[in-house]
Amino acid sequence: MNGETLLRLALVPAAVWLASLAARRWGHVVSGYLGGLPMIGGPITLFLAFDLGAQFAAHSALVTLAAVVGQAAHLLTFAHVGRRAGWALALACGWLAFFAVAIAAAWLPLTPLLALAIALAGLAAAWMWLPPIRGDATLPAIPALELRLRLAAAFVLAGLILWSAPVFGPVVSGVLLSLPITGSIMPPFTLALYGPDAVARLTRGFVVGLCGFTAFFFTVASTATHWGIAASFAAAVVAALAAIFAASHGARPHRP
Repeated sequence: MNGETLLRLALVPAAVWLASLAARRWGHVVSGYLGGLPMIGGPITLFLAFDLGAQFAAHSALVTLAAVVGQAAHLLTFAHVGRRAGWALALACGWLAFFAVAIAAAWLPLTPLLALAIALAGLAAAWMWLPPIRGDATLPAIPALELRLRLAAAFVLAGLILWSAPVFGPVVSGVLLSLPITGSIMPPFTLALYGPDAVARLTRGFVVGLCGFTAFFFTVASTATHWGIAASFAAAVVAALAAIFAASHGARPHRP
């Protein structure tokens, strides 16, 4: 493994670490915003574009975009099961929901607009049917163990995708890029430490953050082969920030 590969792998957990520190400062909702953004998938997709070409990255981004509906299914399932059971069962059910929905979406005859419609429908359903927010906001402590798990998971996922993409192709890498890694670490700790009402706040933050994720991958899927890598990814970053700004200002916490 050369120095460039190590640097690429290190950049991904570094982004997760910075997001985690910000979450400590601004609370569960902002933690969800940052968890939903493409802090992991964005850099990895850029590396795939450099290594395998813009067309590969665009196809992978297209599948990742459609698989956002799986992330929405994961959040919905975890939030509702977590109100009635422990975090382990909620997480297992959430992963089952993700794979069932994401794999089905990935094998559709996708176009960027169809994938965008699928992703937005999933996010709208999640916002509508997630449990309502109750109680006052509290700042997440983010214990050292949780932070280490976040960093380790980000590092492992980055290595897995960079290794498997040339072997298994853009469909598999696209689904892997949409895996709910932060969505599988932050909610269990939040449920165990703060209870289901904090999970409701966190998961709604995730939905807002996933609007930025959706905008990022829609832009890459639509423009990478036409604009080139640099212009496409620069536009994707701007689109992601604009989407999360609009979503965070347009969304209002749903209280009973």
